[in-house]
Amino acid sequence: MLSIQPIKEKQTDAALSFVEPYEDECVNLCAELLSGARNCYVLTETQAESDEKILGVFAFRNKRTVFHCLPFAKYKSSQDKRICSESQSAFLGFFADKKPFCINGEAAGGIFLRNILKNKKNPMRPSCTNEYFLMTSGNEKTGASEAAFADKPSDIKFFAARTADYEHLLPLELGYQREEVIPKNFEISDEALAAAFRDDLLKDEIYALEKNGAAIAKAKITSRGRRYSMIGGVYTIPSERKNGYAKRLLKLIMDSEKKNGNRNFCLYAKKKNPAAVALYTSLGFEKRGDYLLIYY
Repeated sequence: MLSIQPIKEKQTDAALSFVEPYEDECVNLCAELLSGARNCYVLTETQAESDEKILGVFAFRNKRTVFHCLPFAKYKSSQDKRICSESQSAFLGFFADKKPFCINGEAAGGIFLRNILKNKKNPMRPSCTNEYFLMTSGNEKTGASEAAFADKPSDIKFFAARTADYEHLLPLELGYQREEVIPKNFEISDEALAAAFRDDLLKDEIYALEKNGAAIAKAKITSRGRRYSMIGGVYTIPSERKNGYAKRLLKLIMDSEKKNGNRNFCLYAKKKNPAAVALYTSLGFEKRGDYLLIYY
């Protein structure tokens, strides 16, 4: 019998062990587990009396965003096909009275959950689906990176943002959200985005570059797992693009992280943005698979 239950305290280590082989696909989920697993759930199968096997793990953060690790959705075996079929009623029951705003994660698991929501009694259909390549750090090209920066002006400053930098960096955040994140058919005010950014400055590690006192590029560590840190929110103002600043910023962020013992990184790049894919590739990132952000 398959069922979905909130993670019990005694299950957290088992859930982390389950997620570990797939951590680069679900760093956000891993971070939720490491922070107390309050929003996390397990799909389990009862094999014998009081013996449960974990088949999937997901988080439903703030009753808005789903992060998932559902390896069976990749359909690599007859066992996976069985789990896909038999788990549908459990997922339909879980989401019967819930309305996610976003499904965030590896493509096969995202498609599985998207189909679940389509088949609810009150069906939910996506308003927008953004397709990405999941990319992970591989063979870092340090020499090429340093050479590319050799002729950049010395008046470039790298810094970790604080709450006092809110107004300084807000134009970059608004530009990033409008260009890269918010679906064109969504109506979200600048005030709402600004409030969310103020919260991000309190909980995320945001880094930026200044040129002659003006903020020109920013990025952040969005989540930390056991082995991977996820980089996101990469944005350079239009007038300073194609000058290598995003590359410089990411290299400095990774160097800073490595000093603290973090050596593995992942991120997702829009498939429709070959320039971003080329940038990350030049820093040694390699395509790991497909990633979806599905909005409702």
